Amino acid sequence: MRVAGVFALLCCFFVCAVTVRAQNAGPLSAVPAGKFQFTGTWDCEGSFRNQQVHKSVFTGAIILGGKWIELTEQDVQPATGYLAKYLIGYDTQQKRMVEFDANNFGAATYFSQEGWREGTLAMVSPLSQAPGSSYVANRFLYSITGPDTFTVDWQISRTAALDWIPSDHLACKQRSNG
Repeated sequence: MRVAGVFALLCCFFVCAVTVRAQNAGPLSAVPAGKFQFTGTWDCEGSFRNQQVHKSVFTGAIILGGKWIELTEQDVQPATGYLAKYLIGYDTQQKRMVEFDANNFGAATYFSQEGWREGTLAMVSPLSQAPGSSYVANRFLYSITGPDTFTVDWQISRTAALDWIPSDHLACKQRSNG
């Protein structure tokens, strides 16, 4: 009987601790914890799924009172003229991270319920029901790989079951100030 009482007390303590932690948890932060910052200019190299070389330049800033990341991408190779502006922040009404992707070919919105986890931010699109589309969902993974490096991976899923297929990988290194 005594063991059951101690077990019940421990269970009650655990439930209370989890409840208090959830109530005290603030909004997710777009800015990753630690010293890494997306500010500055980044030279990025990688490849698309078809092994075609992909090179671009990212510029980054922390904006809106230190709450949002602003990234601008300009492709160098292939020379398609691709330009994009990505804004990553926290939506207080929907209580999740949001990314707005405006580019010269279109626009999209991505979401994350989890935010930064172990140096990686996964942003996922809503499922698309567009007929004839080659995929139903997109995911972008931003991964901090060092004090002056990060990667961006674009993945697609052809099914609503979200079976991710690599589509583009960029490894980015910050330009030195000198």
